[in-house]
Amino acid sequence: MPTYERATLVLTRAGALAATCSLAGCIVYDPKLVERDAGPSTIDSAVDAASNFDAGPVASHQPPTRPGTPDDGVDVGEVSFGLRMVSLDQGDGWRDIGYDLDRRFTQAPTYDTECRPPGIPRPPGDGTDGIDNVFGASLYPLVEITVPGLEDTARAAQEEGFGLPVIRIAGWNGTPNDSRIRTVITTSVFTTSADGVDDMTPPVVDIRGPRDVLIGGAPAPLPAWDQHDWTWVRSDSYVGGDLSRPIISDDNAYVSDGVMVTRLPSGVDILFPAMDTGVLVRLTDAIATGVIAADGNLSTITVAGRWSIVDLLSTAENVGICRGSTEYNILEGQLNRIADVRREPWQPGDPTDLDCDALSLGVTFVGTRFRVAGLTEGADVVSQCLTDAGVTADAGSSGSSDAGVDAR
Repeated sequence: MPTYERATLVLTRAGALAATCSLAGCIVYDPKLVERDAGPSTIDSAVDAASNFDAGPVASHQPPTRPGTPDDGVDVGEVSFGLRMVSLDQGDGWRDIGYDLDRRFTQAPTYDTECRPPGIPRPPGDGTDGIDNVFGASLYPLVEITVPGLEDTARAAQEEGFGLPVIRIAGWNGTPNDSRIRTVITTSVFTTSADGVDDMTPPVVDIRGPRDVLIGGAPAPLPAWDQHDWTWVRSDSYVGGDLSRPIISDDNAYVSDGVMVTRLPSGVDILFPAMDTGVLVRLTDAIATGVIAADGNLSTITVAGRWSIVDLLSTAENVGICRGSTEYNILEGQLNRIADVRREPWQPGDPTDLDCDALSLGVTFVGTRFRVAGLTEGADVVSQCLTDAGVTADAGSSGSSDAGVDAR
């Protein structure tokens, strides 16, 4: 049994919620960790520690700006990257992961913020140069208490090439500066090594089960991560199963001083699989940047954005954290205690006393080049709360995507 399979089978349902959020991150709650009127909580301590941090001079941490030169129209051909080595356990490093989403410096003594935290008297403090990353500062420490070694489990899944986030780039001129490129975000179903480094034809695969993929009658080898691997991505992340019609794309991305910058459409679901369940991550104001290394890989990919409490609670039912349960109530209460941003960015003229209804996040990956061989199907996401009761219902996704989550 592969490493990922062994590790995932021992996770609780609540643990699965965190394990499947490799991109955005979730939180697992053990009722024993939080009691009403029990004094300062783990989150209180995290908020206090963040708020007392002396960040020094203030400068808003933002992605590099678009190059001023017009697009030259040169295209070196499509380049695809599988996102691996996710950073969940960030320690004090959370202060430097992500971006200043609200363009405010939320810190003592003024605690400037775009909204009012619904569950605490003052908002969580920012990281370096205004970085907003409640996930790294306050959420993951609780995840690690409940599910030790979660980051190792997530990375093991990525190393096997199952359910990786994938970034595809087209229209790039191959230089450190390109004022306009196109990016596509999708998810791999499975990945395997090439028959040989000179073989430009993907192997013929026979998919017989969730983790039973054959090449010529033998089990498909694991990816080598040598830039020659082949991956098959979800067919339902493209309209009508057409590789030229992606659902999540940005035709106005760019490369600036060796950094790729792309924004994700608000409200589009990004899919993350587990063994027998999955999570729909619906981000707003989301951005991804990737540092292009000399070897052609992306040495650091930073993903930042806002995840609304409503959307996070909705996807909790996909892993069996059911509405009305003690676990669900604890989850909702704790999210209200650390919400630090609005789902939609504050605009001039908006009230300043609105409740924060979303959480900020920042995580990093390493992007390794591989090749997209084609499309294949994945299983649907269903509400575990309904299936546990003997009813199967498609949890689906909203907006333009009707994709499910592959259980591979």
